[in-house]
Formats: sequence, C-alpha cells, structure tokens
Amino acid sequence: MKSFNFKTAVLARMTLVVLVIAGLLSFATPAQAAVYTSCDRWGTYTEGDWTIYNNVWGNKRQGTQCLTVNSINSWYVDSTQSRGGVKSYPNTSVSPGTPLAQMQSATFTYNTTSAPFTSGDWWNWTSDIWSTGGQDEVMIFTSWQPSAGGWGTKIMTDVTIGGILYAEVWQAAPGWNVLQLIPAQQSNSGTVDALAVWKWAAAEGLLVNTTFDTMQFGIEITSTSGVQKRYSLNDYHASWSSTSGGGSSI
Repeated sequence: MKSFNFKTAVLARMTLVVLVIAGLLSFATPAQAAVYTSCDRWGTYTEGDWTIYNNVWGNKRQGTQCLTVNSINSWYVDSTQSRGGVKSYPNTSVSPGTPLAQMQSATFTYNTTSAPFTSGDWWNWTSDIWSTGGQDEVMIFTSWQPSAGGWGTKIMTDVTIGGILYAEVWQAAPGWNVLQLIPAQQSNSGTVDALAVWKWAAAEGLLVNTTFDTMQFGIEITSTSGVQKRYSLNDYHASWSSTSGGGSSI
C-alpha cells in the first residue's frame, strides 16, 4: 500500500512539473509577426528616420511584388518578374542630407537570403548612396545572379576601400552620374563602410556633388523567370553620424 502511494506521489509530481513547463512555454515569445505588409508598388513602412520601400519603380512590364516587414531591421519581398530591365528596388533608406565635410561615419551590416537561382533570373543586392538632387548614385554591390552587370565604362580595377577589394569600378551617365563598385567576392552577409566609399569617390574626383544625402540597401530585381520568388533582408543594422551632432541608427 505504501509502495503504491509512493508511485502515485511521484507521478503526481511529474505531472505537476510538466504542467509548470507547459505554462512557462505558453509565455514564451511567439514567432515574430509582421508589422507591415503591402502589395502596392509604392508601399512604405517608416520608423523614425528610416523607411522601408517596396519600390516597384520600373515602368516597363513590371509584375507583382508584395513587401512584408518583420521589423525595421528585417523584411522580405515575394516578387514575380520577367524579361529585361530593372523592375524594382525594395530597400531600407535613411537621408542624412549632410555635407561630406560634416560626415563622421556611415556604415551598415547586412544578412541576405535569395531564392535559388534558375536560368532567366536576374537580381543584385546593392547599396545606393545618393548626393543631393540625385546628381550622383554610388552603387556598392554585395551579391548577384547571374552577373553583377557593370555598365557604362570600366574605369578602375582592384581597388580596396574600407577593407573590401572591389574588382571593378564602372561609371555611367544615364542623365546623372552613376558609379558601380563590384567586389571581388560575393557575400550574403558583411559590413560596409559606406562613408569610406563616398570619401574615396570624392577624393578621386568622381562625384558631381559630395553631399551625403541618402543611404539605401536592398535588392534590384530584373527577373524571377516569371514565377514568384522570395528575397529576404534577414538582418540589417546601419548608422550615420555627423560632427554637427546629427545621426541615427537601427
């Protein structure tokens, strides 16, 4: 009889432990819910100084694209595009609007995931830095398929800036000044010293206007072979600061 009571007590205590654990798990943080979704081509989500854009800007044959924002540091798009010409550039953006002489820092860290590549796809993850009035656009590529697609004139090779070796630097003038920096190696994650790139371009006399106006990071999508594919900015942290006390970070 005593043996039976002992086993019953043990079983009761085990049941209590299971119930307590279940109760604690019920308070665990649930899977992250989206804070914003939009299939509008100009859909935007803003927190403080930072904005995430769906940005389906291509005027020719653009398909559908839906933006899902998990947080200001993380988003993804489900995009269906085909044929040539850039269709969209979903991105995270901030606008320091600060003269180069007053810029103290501007950096970003990224982690991206892209849909498996199939023939007919064309995309590239890149940072865009703009000067005031859109006079200059400096593109810093991080990964791409099937090729980085430098266009215009190749003006330099094997240039190291901010610890990154850029195998090619291209320049084009489609109505504004465009520089494209293509690294020697692709990377789905890393850190880029954006201000170092901007200072380098200014020192080389490659900018029309040196004001550090806007810093963006996202993916240019040209084609997904006509089927829906997902491209994710899993984690993005960026910051900028100026000698005049301005600055912002995420």
